[in-house]
Amino acid sequence: MIKNFPKRPILNPGGLGSFYFVPKHEIEKIPRVHRGLAQQQVVFKNSSFWYTGYASSDSLDFGEKYQTSDNGGYFDTNIDGAFPGDSSEIQDLFKSMGNFTVRYVIVFVDLLGKQRIAGLDGDLFFTYSYSAKEKRYSYSFEGKCLESAPIYPYTINL
Repeated sequence: MIKNFPKRPILNPGGLGSFYFVPKHEIEKIPRVHRGLAQQQVVFKNSSFWYTGYASSDSLDFGEKYQTSDNGGYFDTNIDGAFPGDSSEIQDLFKSMGNFTVRYVIVFVDLLGKQRIAGLDGDLFFTYSYSAKEKRYSYSFEGKCLESAPIYPYTINL
């Protein structure tokens, strides 16, 4: 149903503050989503948990663009960031995360503490590149999802 846009909040800073991720194969139960809100928490298999991500200040970003196809609509979804420096530890981590068979679910948190979750109904893959000039890695969790990333109002237990 089409109606007026809601009143905008007085305080609405842009940007993200943090993110958490988990390989999809480590999830026992994906939450149902109703009207843009996850209805329960992610349930993990065995001893799995949320991994904590890191991005340089002001580099963390989320975007989704609605696309149409002959088979219906979908969202091109991406969570981007940058990791400073270079080391064998980060090379090894990014190489293992970039395995094309691993799909991810991501929770990202904006500057007001509101969380959204991406990858529940699609496949988000990890890609990365390194720039010697900038002395940093750029990375992205990206893919196609059937729905917009819903609000995730649950505490992230680390």
